[in-house]
Amino acid sequence: MILNMINDFFDSIQVFGLDFFHPDNFMHLVGRFCYNLFWIFIPSYFLYFRKGGFREYFFTFIIVSTVVFQICLLLGSVSLRLGFALGLFAVFGILRYRTNQIPPREMTYLFLVIGMSVKNAVVNENISFLELVVIDTLTLFVAFIVEVYITGMGVKRKKIVYDRIDLIHPEKYEELKQDLSKRLGVEVERVDIGPADLIRDSAELLVFFKAKKGIIFYDAPR
Repeated sequence: MILNMINDFFDSIQVFGLDFFHPDNFMHLVGRFCYNLFWIFIPSYFLYFRKGGFREYFFTFIIVSTVVFQICLLLGSVSLRLGFALGLFAVFGILRYRTNQIPPREMTYLFLVIGMSVKNAVVNENISFLELVVIDTLTLFVAFIVEVYITGMGVKRKKIVYDRIDLIHPEKYEELKQDLSKRLGVEVERVDIGPADLIRDSAELLVFFKAKKGIIFYDAPR
């Protein structure tokens, strides 16, 4: 009786054409959001990131899966869910391969804002206004936590062409790190060795270093 009165009260309030609150659906929505986040966090963090994966891609895995989940959960029909899921992947596939190279972090934020905009635009009366606010808040909260975690680690990466190929040996790894730290002016944490050009005595390195204030390294778009 009391629950029915509460439902009738909230059903009488509308914001932007949406019911203000659906008590029956609210906990269901939050529970499924947390359930999905739990299962995508396990492979993204423990199986990928902890095994030497890149922080940018860990951020991408979490945010893209969260946005796709909320779109599929909140949209009405099965055909609409599938259409938007495939459409979003198609759009970002075109952006990825038909434009200048966009770094994964910037691409992820682009996916986040477009995905949230699409979901907020097409959401129907089956979703209450409060549910919409909560799911948007949870999405931004997840993005904030992951972003703070990434930047809190204070480790950046930079691809460089290195001229001292004599140091590209396992037994000289520490000397390589010291030389790069001295020449770049940063504290190098890890170095991954890429293709080597023995004719020009050079090699491509992916350098992981602790970021410092006032020092910004970036790769120019191709």
